[in-house]
Amino acid sequence: MDKEIYCRDIGLDCDLMVCADTEEQVLSKAMDHLKTIHNINGFSENLYEKAQSSIREGYCDDGDTDVEETASEECGECYETCFECADECCS
Repeated sequence: MDKEIYCRDIGLDCDLMVCADTEEQVLSKAMDHLKTIHNINGFSENLYEKAQSSIREGYCDDGDTDVEETASEECGECYETCFECADECCS
């Protein structure tokens, strides 16, 4: 079974869900997202513990272990990742 974590579960106003084969992979992908989108460079001990405890069992929809992105009504403002968004910041 895959591992998944939602950005909202670690306290951010973001609907992104990261899915991967292992806890290590999902934490790494979550870290990449935090750095790129939320300008958070590195897990503090508290954030790491919160992220680790928020990981749940799940299934990556298409078998791909890349970051799963959800559509956002706020896409044009780029405060979270976007799916099929034409804005340059979402590319």
